[in-house]
Amino acid sequence: MEDMCQLTERLTEHKYKGSYEQIAKAILKYAAHPGLDVVNFYEQVVFSFLTGNNDMHLKNFSLLKDDQRNYNLCPAYDMVASELVVEGDTEELALNLNGKKRKLKRSDFETAMLRADIDAKVIANIFKRFTRILPKWHEWVDTSFLPGDLKNAYHEMLDRKAGQLELVPGKESTEA
Repeated sequence: MEDMCQLTERLTEHKYKGSYEQIAKAILKYAAHPGLDVVNFYEQVVFSFLTGNNDMHLKNFSLLKDDQRNYNLCPAYDMVASELVVEGDTEELALNLNGKKRKLKRSDFETAMLRADIDAKVIANIFKRFTRILPKWHEWVDTSFLPGDLKNAYHEMLDRKAGQLELVPGKESTEA
């Protein structure tokens, strides 16, 4: 297993110095199935943003060598809603996306994905799937073991972030 600090030739102490676009480039360079893995990677980035995981740094993405000695994107790990519990952190992502970590919009994610040669229809489908699942996430928050105040905060955060990404359940784009 090689994490993105290793693949982008950074020291561990520099795990917050980089961008999601640099990770995408490493995936495209080293992965056995680069097109699929870069899509899966950006799905993890969007998921992290929506769920308040602003600690997805270079060491939280890796390529794993399979039995045929091919590298593939690792399944997601270290997915926590850190924004809910870490006070005072104003960054929405751990690394830069389209040159920033705050005040992100859908267009920032789309621009990054387009730079990784992800087709516009695939990008639209990524956002469509997140739009469709959003109501279910609210149900999961309601049935979780979180205390009431954190449930409320989670709902508010999901709605705010969905708004930033222009995800409106029931109004999915029909273009994709």
